[in-house]
Amino acid sequence: MTWLQGGPFLEISFLLIPESDRQSFVDYILTSLKSFTPTVELAIAESELKEKITEFNVGYPYDEQNPNSIFLHSTKIPVYVDTDEKRKSILSIEQISDKLIVVDFWFYGDELDAPEWNQKGITESQVLVFHNFLHKLFDEFDFIIGTVGCEVSVTDVFDTDEGWPNEKYNLDNIDTDFLEGDNYFTLIIVNKKHIDLKDINGLMTVGQKQTLERKKYGA
Repeated sequence: MTWLQGGPFLEISFLLIPESDRQSFVDYILTSLKSFTPTVELAIAESELKEKITEFNVGYPYDEQNPNSIFLHSTKIPVYVDTDEKRKSILSIEQISDKLIVVDFWFYGDELDAPEWNQKGITESQVLVFHNFLHKLFDEFDFIIGTVGCEVSVTDVFDTDEGWPNEKYNLDNIDTDFLEGDNYFTLIIVNKKHIDLKDINGLMTVGQKQTLERKKYGA
């Protein structure tokens, strides 16, 4: 059975620059999450986890029939995240270019519960819990940019429609006008060490953390 079903999905995602090889990178993410608060609990057996790590580390061809196919370094791991309550989530790790990797937590995001799939809904008043989750992820991983949004992820901040992996996914190609304007994110956190948004309307800056928060929820 698919771990998450239906939709829409709330995505909490962030960008990292890999400082090591892929194996060390995924080990770093998983090890950091073991002691993370809120608790992130793997929902698969150790043998399955090894397969998931291999998917990311070794990769697999986009087109198995094409000997010159690009290789994808991507994996999706079922987890539980104990936010306001224990919720199903998918931890997605994808390399989108030589220098950038996206880490993304997916949650079932409809306002109504889906008991037939054992999935908790998310109401407008509960979105703040997921905002706090992204703030804590920033404290742990010191990421470049992180976002919260319904059916949108941090990959939407790039000025390109190309699929990945593609070198158009680089820091110079981040659309800061999009970050500062109308978009579907309810929260954006930008690391000042990488991008300075300066004094725009609604921007809150504490140390290196630049925060843009909106009340609306839903794509």
